[in-house]
Amino acid sequence: MDAAVATLRLRGERVTDARLAVLEALVALPDHPTAEDVVAAVEAGPADVHRATVYRTLETLSTLRIVTHVHVGHGGTAYHLQDVAHLHAQCHDCGSVVDVPDDVLDDVRSTLLDVAGFEMDPSHVALSGRCAACRAAENADLTGGHP
Repeated sequence: MDAAVATLRLRGERVTDARLAVLEALVALPDHPTAEDVVAAVEAGPADVHRATVYRTLETLSTLRIVTHVHVGHGGTAYHLQDVAHLHAQCHDCGSVVDVPDDVLDDVRSTLLDVAGFEMDPSHVALSGRCAACRAAENADLTGGHP
């Protein structure tokens, strides 16, 4: 959070109570909270910040690249403080979101550019698939619990 506040100040941006409350909520919440999760955390805190202000603040902090958002599930959006660039993968069975190294799709990016002239930006969407835990649970079910 200190880095986010320092970045705001360095860029000459205001450090308001609403921005501080949203940043504190993002730090306190588990990975990839929704906007509603952030609203609930801010409303439970000491700052008197209206829910519409929380939404506007999330949008502003995203525009300023202090906060990153990613579209998950069926139109949902999750947020986290900007850090090392990474992508997201979401399990379509349990809904968990996993951070994936940013370079994991480099070959696909290159191929799309070469073949179709299309420059891919997967940073705001989650890849869909199945997590290790759900795959392991299914394998255990199929083998009667035996490896």
